[in-house]
Amino acid sequence: MSDDGNKASPGKSEISPEDREAFKRRAAEIGKRLDAVKSRHEPDREAAQEQSGRSRALSQGLRIATDLFAGVAVGLFIGWGLDQLLGTNWLIIVFLLVGVAAGLLNVIRTARRLQAESEPLQRKAPSVKDDDEDK
Repeated sequence: MSDDGNKASPGKSEISPEDREAFKRRAAEIGKRLDAVKSRHEPDREAAQEQSGRSRALSQGLRIATDLFAGVAVGLFIGWGLDQLLGTNWLIIVFLLVGVAAGLLNVIRTARRLQAESEPLQRKAPSVKDDDEDK
């Protein structure tokens, strides 16, 4: 900053036109550099969002598969245990069927919850025409 001899009040200073132009040049240069950095990182952000969506879908699929498997496994274990305890051979089949039913109920319950969570997002999404609507 330059002092061109003007007496300014304490705490205030005048900016010379040269300093003002230098400031504008530096601000424009910084703006260009920021734009360049943003444009380089924008594809990374989109890829991260896509990967996040894939990870969430995989997580939900594994959760559903685990629900089904756990029901079947628990049913088999209870049936086998009762067969060993009582000396029978048919309880494993009964509890296997009960385990499959419990697993399917868990899968249906989880699918309904996931659908309820996704409905607000579906309502916000723009409408897309079907092949049937195009005719």
